Amino acid sequence: MEQREFSLLEEPWICVIGLDDQVRSVSLTQALLQAHRIRDLVGESKTQDSAILRLLLAVVHTVFSRVDESGQSHEIASVQEALRRWGALWESGVFPSEPIQQYLSHWQERFWLFHPERPFYQVPQLQGTTNPAKKMNGALVESSNKTQLFSLWAGERKNQLTYAEAARWLIFLQGFGDTAAKKPSPKLSWLGSIGLIMAKGDTLFETLMLNLVLWKDGTERWEADVPSWEEDLPKEKLREIPLPGNQAALLTLQCRRILLLKKDQRVIGYMEAAGDYFPKENAFSEQMTLWDGIRERDTVVGYRPKPHQPSRQMWRDFSVMMGQTGRKPGVLAWIGLLKAKKKLEKSKLISFQIAGVQYGNMYCGITDEFSDQLQMYSGLLDELGYKWQRIISDEVGRCDQLVKTVGKLAYKLKRAMGGEGKTATQGMQRAQEQCYYRLDVPFRQWLLTIDPDIKLKEQRELLLFWRSQAKKIALDLGHELVEQGGTVALVGRKVTEKIGKKEKDHYYCAPKAFNQFLYELKQWEGETG
Repeated sequence: MEQREFSLLEEPWICVIGLDDQVRSVSLTQALLQAHRIRDLVGESKTQDSAILRLLLAVVHTVFSRVDESGQSHEIASVQEALRRWGALWESGVFPSEPIQQYLSHWQERFWLFHPERPFYQVPQLQGTTNPAKKMNGALVESSNKTQLFSLWAGERKNQLTYAEAARWLIFLQGFGDTAAKKPSPKLSWLGSIGLIMAKGDTLFETLMLNLVLWKDGTERWEADVPSWEEDLPKEKLREIPLPGNQAALLTLQCRRILLLKKDQRVIGYMEAAGDYFPKENAFSEQMTLWDGIRERDTVVGYRPKPHQPSRQMWRDFSVMMGQTGRKPGVLAWIGLLKAKKKLEKSKLISFQIAGVQYGNMYCGITDEFSDQLQMYSGLLDELGYKWQRIISDEVGRCDQLVKTVGKLAYKLKRAMGGEGKTATQGMQRAQEQCYYRLDVPFRQWLLTIDPDIKLKEQRELLLFWRSQAKKIALDLGHELVEQGGTVALVGRKVTEKIGKKEKDHYYCAPKAFNQFLYELKQWEGETG
């Protein structure tokens, strides 16, 4: 019979950076009890860190939905109790050790990476697709028929994982697994199909607390928390389940059936099969995603998670984050409630981080991963911040207009240089990407000046300064594009274009295009004045 090996509660496997800036590995128990002395998770990838964060969050949710900050059994039956309990934990600045240790001790048999009956996040005696260890290692971004050109590992090291590495990637795989397993083909793992967003504090304790939504969307009571390790092992492979009504179940969702394969104290591969899934529409138990409206004609009839676009800066979705286009992410609604009820101090800076992966064709294989972070004052999230939310969203819209103006200039210059449809369009897209890139840092810097808790007339001046910066960025880029066009664009050419059923001659040249650009820039300036 297989022996118990590698307790996730006792062995170091979670990579963290402390307040002393030292990187080390800690056990799951240590990560929670020392969370106030840990700056952040620093595993192989941001997506892996986010998956592990949700595991830690599931433990915290389960414990403190059942007991209060003193360890006394007391369910959360009202929003007042949810806010009071959260506030007491936040003020303490540290998770009370006794209730966490008691809970983990009670369930310690379920936290062995290798176990004859209940290996953690796995199914014993599983039959499914056999994969080598290198496919599990998400840092390789590698499929079975396409290898990464520059890998972090080579030779035999590439084909095996330590138990600690395997534990981290096991959590990642449950959250971000692709659809490449043999039939029945698995659904795309949950975290890979949503627009994951997390609040970030100054320490791991603060990060866990800011994402500890004790009252659903700030408006509803949760069902009793039941994480996956408290449930019976599933007998089926591909299994449609009801939407979990509690956070712990959702945070520990088993999207895959997995069994690690080991040899000589190393993981050399794993068995994989389809796991649990549920419909994405109106899955409002998920508190850590952006939402997109489902429209029938001009009416929103529901919502689905809104996945991130890898090349899109996070601030460009500010209105989506704030729920101005529909539904606000639960974690932002909860933090807004905490701020309104004065559970968070004034002028508290909070970062929000997104993370995701990019899949290949038909969601088979991971081709890339991405993350972004946006910092703002918590005051923007409550009712006092509504005015500034609108101003910021308007400025994002103005940026979009400005970028389009630059893109039009680039398109006309490409046509003047002899470029046809596809070539001109690609030139326009590259110019637009460059404009967004140059606007990125100034916009983030301006956002950090906005604190609705402090009435500063300088904020108006800072807004005008940001607008002048944006205009200068566009103007400078416009000059560069004209210079790149050279003499060919300066002279230009006549192009016969079909507009509808008629053909019309149009002359493209740099002076004409730039004058039109200046005119549109002046109009933009007038609209923002």
